[in-house]
Amino acid sequence: MVKKIAVLLGGWSSEREISLMSGKKVVVMLRKLGYEVTEIDVKKDLRYLTDELYRANPDYIFNALHGFGGEDGVIQGVLDVFGKPYNCSGTLSSAICFDKAICKQIVKSAGVRTVDGFTVNSTELAAITNRIEYPFVIKPASNGSSIGVFTIFDEPDWHKFCDTPWTFGRKVIVEKYIEGREFTVCVINGKVLGTIEITFKNKTYDYECKYEPGASAHASVFDMDREALQEMCNMSEMAYKACECAGIVRVDFRFDGKQAYFLEINTQPGMTELSLVPDIAKFAGQSFEELLQEIIETSQVQD
Repeated sequence: MVKKIAVLLGGWSSEREISLMSGKKVVVMLRKLGYEVTEIDVKKDLRYLTDELYRANPDYIFNALHGFGGEDGVIQGVLDVFGKPYNCSGTLSSAICFDKAICKQIVKSAGVRTVDGFTVNSTELAAITNRIEYPFVIKPASNGSSIGVFTIFDEPDWHKFCDTPWTFGRKVIVEKYIEGREFTVCVINGKVLGTIEITFKNKTYDYECKYEPGASAHASVFDMDREALQEMCNMSEMAYKACECAGIVRVDFRFDGKQAYFLEINTQPGMTELSLVPDIAKFAGQSFEELLQEIIETSQVQD
């Protein structure tokens, strides 16, 4: 029986502040549920982390880390050695899904519709306009929270991008921009929990829209053909299975009015006040506390 839980938060990635918000929200809710909770602000220091874990001696570990070191298989590998159950996907699945280029290849091979594009080294960015027409999207292969994502609508956007130093890793994805609407699907234990449409104040669903109160809205009731919605849900479950995910994930799509296009899988969905998964659960009639309880009860020690 789970009585003591260690919550991992913070970390050293560019998404540290988001992780702190997610983790502290989870801590509050777990304590409301009656668990004995220890917060561990994770540093890039293995001895520190293992000392804190052994000191806390938890029955269960809730990983609320985002970005490098938190959702890319690194922490998952440490937790596999520690031998206690933890939330979300294991080492291999986390690593696969964190690399959007590899993830895209895998889900595409499983029959999921993806966005046309290609992968380049960051040193090759200056020549990409010879290979793709406007508008298009440039994004890091490994990052989250829309950090390092650039939507290039026209030549002035391209010149502005070229004047901006690229600091988001060597592997870069370039994709056709899908004109349309933004959707996300929550899948838990292989089955769709719910779907929401995201509307936002800016031209694109950027970092500001994700984390500034009032900059975006989530709708559980939206106008979409029933067959298109069912296909999007089916593709979410197909992607989950193809990438061998576990626990809860979020699968993001663009919808052009006729078809949905897979964008990415997030194996460590945010748990802040403005996050998508808690809202999906709420629309499905599940409180934040009930969602956390289900995550805990269905987690297993990873192989």
